[in-house]
Amino acid sequence: MEQSGKKYCTILKTNINVTDMKQTIQYLSEHLEDLRGNYICVSNVHTTVMAYKDEEYRKVQNSAAMALPDGKPLSMVSRGRGFTEAERVPGPDLMPRIFELSKEKGYRHYFYGSTEETLKKLKEKLQKKYPYLQITGMYSPPFRPVTEEEDRKIIEGINETRPDFIWVALGAPKQEKWMYDHRNQVTGVMLGVGAAFDFEAGTVKRAPKWMQELCMEWFYRIFQDPKRLIPRYVTTNFSFLYHVKQETRALKKEEKKRNRSKLKLAMIGHKRIPSREGGVEVVVEELATRLVKQDYLVDAYNRSGYHVSGKDFGGGRKKYYKGIRIIIIPTFRNGKLNAIVYSVLATMRALFGRYDVIHYHAEGPCATLFIPKLFGIRVVATIHGLDWQRAKWGNFASKVLKFGEKMAARHADEVIVLSRNVQQYFLDTYGRKTHYIPNGIDRPKKREASEIKEKYGLRKDEYILFLARLVPEKGLHYLIEAYKTIETDKKLVIAGGSSHSLDYMKQIQEMAAKDDRIIMTDFVQGRVLEELYSNAYLFVLPSDIEGMALSLLEAMSYGNCCLVSDIQENTEVVEDKAVAFRKGNVEDLKNKLEDLLNHPEKVEEYKQVSADFICSKYNWDDVVAQTEILYGTKKGKVN
Repeated sequence: MEQSGKKYCTILKTNINVTDMKQTIQYLSEHLEDLRGNYICVSNVHTTVMAYKDEEYRKVQNSAAMALPDGKPLSMVSRGRGFTEAERVPGPDLMPRIFELSKEKGYRHYFYGSTEETLKKLKEKLQKKYPYLQITGMYSPPFRPVTEEEDRKIIEGINETRPDFIWVALGAPKQEKWMYDHRNQVTGVMLGVGAAFDFEAGTVKRAPKWMQELCMEWFYRIFQDPKRLIPRYVTTNFSFLYHVKQETRALKKEEKKRNRSKLKLAMIGHKRIPSREGGVEVVVEELATRLVKQDYLVDAYNRSGYHVSGKDFGGGRKKYYKGIRIIIIPTFRNGKLNAIVYSVLATMRALFGRYDVIHYHAEGPCATLFIPKLFGIRVVATIHGLDWQRAKWGNFASKVLKFGEKMAARHADEVIVLSRNVQQYFLDTYGRKTHYIPNGIDRPKKREASEIKEKYGLRKDEYILFLARLVPEKGLHYLIEAYKTIETDKKLVIAGGSSHSLDYMKQIQEMAAKDDRIIMTDFVQGRVLEELYSNAYLFVLPSDIEGMALSLLEAMSYGNCCLVSDIQENTEVVEDKAVAFRKGNVEDLKNKLEDLLNHPEKVEEYKQVSADFICSKYNWDDVVAQTEILYGTKKGKVN
């Protein structure tokens, strides 16, 4: 849950902040002025159990600006409830970290609590360890209740010193109640830190680090004060475990109840997510992650077997990714059988998933979409391109893809296409009306050439970039043939892995081997990919066939000048904001390429307009909104 910009997990009715030491220090530093007069609790198992049993004390805890998880069990419970970023923030560790920051910030500190002897030792230790530290005052209150007049003078004395931080060490629950009673009366922010004064002064030894990590600090402290602490820890620890277990059970039951009311989706057709092996994978990830944020339950059916990216880019067998449940379907290593077996097995598994909608991606997987239709499940199909036309597929595979296309046209509740060309094709071929929902794009952050300089010797504007799978329909052979006839010192960078087309890959390697200006990087992603897009002189996509090339959208979003084949799927995207050559015409490609190499001012003109144009034209949020209409969860009209 979130409150005033701060995330928290409710444990036994107490709101414990989800944070870590770095975030906490940053928050205190940035919001110090807003926090003045307020207080921060440093919570542990003992205080949380007390708050659970005492409603008044619970009010004190929940009225604080923050309740930091001092005890490791609190951060562990938070992580168990889905707050994976939750870490421990111990008061005795927070205090010296703020002291260190005070050298730069000039913070002033007041210390309230403990004994006169401890405060004396504390001051000596702090002055020696932090000679720059501004200690404005120290006060050891009497053990008896103070009068109203005494209390007023104490607060006046504190405020006269103008402290930024008021450290309070009275022990729980006394220190929290004192801070609550004096909220908005003091000029600094109050922090209840319990035994931190003793630890810092050296009057009490703190448990070793390994015991802290194992949640055994309580056991160490028992030996320091057994008479007082044994009853306390035995009672509170067991009480905490019991009540947390009961609370967790109730929360799971409530979550199941809520989930039953959420729309449940299955994504079938991609190789896997997270991945950048192809456009389908990017689309599925972008769509699924955004739907999860809108409270949908989304299962993504990843396939095992061959992947373009290779083993080095494997994401492991994760059960969840960004809130998406990952279901892995085992398949053969053979690339062509892989897709067929996957589609059948994924569909059969999905029949038992109680899905409201199954969303198929690409023509091949659509071959089995008639099966969930027999069971009354709503089916949506996204046709990412006319895959049966691709040269890499043999006769049998092409027939399977064509069959998948027919199944989508005849049986899908809704069909999504990525280009107007394909939309018209479905209308002409099957009389089927489809919905035009092109892919989206986000404006990226540009990167300086650092890793690509180190790995490949590439600098800004010194190379032409081709980035796609190395398959015949991408037309890379046209580009290499044209490039080799041009006299230029700009390198040609070929970034991409093969996709079952080993013969074609061998052909490309042989063509590239004869020109030392050509650099083949294999599959790339992450920082290297970002740097390649950010620093290219020119991006070239000479494809014969496309659905909607995400690499083209990405290249333009980075502000690149693009040279593309004049197929409708490309020209529809770029309009007049890029240069086009006649598909498959090496001579025309050579002429256009040579012209752009010789006229950097033209290249710069395209670079100036490409990013703004593409990012305003295509948007992932629009994609999601229109897709939701087709799921039946939103009202509206789709193209």
